[in-house]
Amino acid sequence: MASCPECNAELDGTPTHCHVCGCELVTEDLADWEVLGSIENRMWAESARETLRSSGIPSTVISKSGFFGNAGLPLNPIYESKDATFQISVPTVHTSEAGELLDMTLGDNWQRRKK
Repeated sequence: MASCPECNAELDGTPTHCHVCGCELVTEDLADWEVLGSIENRMWAESARETLRSSGIPSTVISKSGFFGNAGLPLNPIYESKDATFQISVPTVHTSEAGELLDMTLGDNWQRRKK
């Protein structure tokens, strides 16, 4: 059974949109996707996803900080002031275009993955 990447709702069959939050579900093979880079702030991660979406580039943002990272809160001890980390992935065919677009719109607010 699949789950929504946005709200984690369990989905039956092969839907194109989540029945809970309305998120468009990507149907491309995940083997053809590549991690483009990382973003240290949830607001910038959401901005990156919306920028790519408005340019017709499918993308996904995954928190690397666990459940609380999805809410923008790191799972670090309270005394540590490190931000949550989010990875952004795009289909391999859009890697170059998406990277250039994020460089123009986000500048230093994201780090391209080194190959």
